[in-house]
Amino acid sequence: MRKFYDDFIQSKPKEMAKLIEDMTFKYLNPESQQPTRVPATHYEKELGQEIERTVSQAVSLRFLTIMYDQLNLFKKENEDLFYKALICMDNNLNPKDLRISEQIALNHAYESLQEKQVEEKRKFHFFNQDIVDEYRKGLTDPNLQAHAMEVSNFIEREEDRELNNVQNSNNNQPSSPEDEYEEDQDDMDYDY
Repeated sequence: MRKFYDDFIQSKPKEMAKLIEDMTFKYLNPESQQPTRVPATHYEKELGQEIERTVSQAVSLRFLTIMYDQLNLFKKENEDLFYKALICMDNNLNPKDLRISEQIALNHAYESLQEKQVEEKRKFHFFNQDIVDEYRKGLTDPNLQAHAMEVSNFIEREEDRELNNVQNSNNNQPSSPEDEYEEDQDDMDYDY
């Protein structure tokens, strides 16, 4: 049985953008019970992005995943050294340079952290509550999210302008040393 997706992937970007606009319109916002309006031009722009930008974002996410996996592995292998290393990082301490007083403080901080883990169980967070609250705010505050998207869109527009400027300047330059020589010869003809 043929599905909507089968026709969708064969559409041109402009048609795809209109179809996505219609699909988005069908979504009723649970709070306002109104359709969601996003112009097709937004989707058309997103579909027309250079693949390098998308690949760059994917690479960043992949590196984050690798770091996460490594940290998770370290935590599983030796949880006390993992947290002690984080405490050192948070206090700008290099473990190989720790003085006796700093070692005592590190052990005390780790013991306190262990007690907090036992007390709070699933509610425990290594970071202080302010950081946890800021994460939750970023997750739920539409104004903060809108601001982040404005900044992201501004950066994208600036990158696009710079790319266009580079492409335009490359189009105006001679393509080979022979062309430059010919242009120099042409300039010489008019000098006398």
